[in-house]
Amino acid sequence: MALMKTGFTHSKPGFSLLELMIALMIIGIVGMVVAPNFSNRVPRYQRTEFVDKLNAIVHQAVVSALETGHVHKVIFNLDKRTISVHEKTEQVDGDGKDLFNPIVLHAVGKGYAWPEHFSFKQFFVQGVDEIAQHMAGNILEDIWFFIVPEGMAQEVIINIVDTHDTGRSLDGHELSLVLNPLRVHFEEHEQFRSPGA
Repeated sequence: MALMKTGFTHSKPGFSLLELMIALMIIGIVGMVVAPNFSNRVPRYQRTEFVDKLNAIVHQAVVSALETGHVHKVIFNLDKRTISVHEKTEQVDGDGKDLFNPIVLHAVGKGYAWPEHFSFKQFFVQGVDEIAQHMAGNILEDIWFFIVPEGMAQEVIINIVDTHDTGRSLDGHELSLVLNPLRVHFEEHEQFRSPGA
């Protein structure tokens, strides 16, 4: 039997150099489009996680205050970047000040530490910027606000800069958290807020 010529030539399986270069160029273009979108989502995710954790902590403090009938305070330690909740006891210290004991937070354990790149700029409690008071020479160990047994809180505004998110400003992304004293829930705003505004 004679083999017939078909006009087709058989080549080795694989890709040519040109095909590989085109594929790599397409992958590079897709990467240039997707990478910035992904990197912008990480800071936004961390801010959302922070607000969610903070609201979970505050919610548990409200529930505990309602159940026990005791005043609670939500404490922010700016040096350690932690949030904890303490319940007022019936005892006082040597100076006659009320003693508070920490409570275990179900959502976050004993406390929660926020990311290092969150820079607290202002922390208003009942209209007073506690951070500015510290700058005036007063010693600032912790900043806190109270939740009363009726389930209400003091007025609080926290202004933060996320220094990792420089999409809008070289200084970072502004975030303002405003505590609704009746609902005892932090609402997130894109620009700094101040009391009475």
